[in-house]
Amino acid sequence: MIDGMHRLLAAYIRGQETIDVQFFEGSPEDAFLRSVEANVAHGLPLSLADRRTAASRIIASHPQMSDRAIARASGLGSKAVAVIRRRSTAAEAQLNTRVGRDGRVRPLNSAEGRQRAAEVITQNPEASLREIARLAGISPATASDVRRRLKSGAPPTPTRSEARSTNTGSALPSPTPTAVPEGATIAFSSSRRVPRQGQRIRSARRAPGPVLDKLSRDPSLRFKEDGRHLLRLLQQNALAEWSSLTEAVPPYCGELVGDLARQYAANWLALAQQLEERERSTYSSGPC
Repeated sequence: MIDGMHRLLAAYIRGQETIDVQFFEGSPEDAFLRSVEANVAHGLPLSLADRRTAASRIIASHPQMSDRAIARASGLGSKAVAVIRRRSTAAEAQLNTRVGRDGRVRPLNSAEGRQRAAEVITQNPEASLREIARLAGISPATASDVRRRLKSGAPPTPTRSEARSTNTGSALPSPTPTAVPEGATIAFSSSRRVPRQGQRIRSARRAPGPVLDKLSRDPSLRFKEDGRHLLRLLQQNALAEWSSLTEAVPPYCGELVGDLARQYAANWLALAQQLEERERSTYSSGPC
């Protein structure tokens, strides 16, 4: 019995002799995985201890599953699953690949996939990005980056200095102060506004995980229907595996999906601009 125990008991109490069922063919480990997914999705929510126990068991029986896939099945966060995986003694035999929620296999070590992609490109320069990605076990975006690096004469895998500069690239250097003549008028671009005295300075781009955790604990959002709807939208965007979504769209639907993506992006941008305008008006009404 994977799911529906209470429905079966209710049918038995009513005196039914038959009941509609859906048969499942698979191993006991697969059946347990399916039962956890079903119980997380509906009915009485599992306790945190039950979800952690289930995640640990899934890691032992399905070590090839990614942290996000196990997190979705067990109702935990991907970071919590990663911690459980590191502590699990059953997962000592490390695999070189993981299966994501979309069913695609991805390498844990991107350097190996990039090296294989470089070999494929060298042997067959006319190969498409999809074919390179399939043979090397990487995403088309990574295959495109490898091809670009090879054309420029760079190695297929970024060096440590390049990775470090990429990670810190969002932090812009502070501008050098310039002497301004007295009485001169200065015009600032709207994208580089100078905050007034007492106004909060916008910090560098933050990782979405901690920000979402903080917002999810805010009562002003949690206890309002619109607030909960906003949190769900933000969480869905954070959990999306954007690198694989392109492959999920058939060629004949590319234009339609692209138009919708632009519309939704415009809606998010409009929301951001409205929040910025409200923030500016709030601080402009205060003391200068």
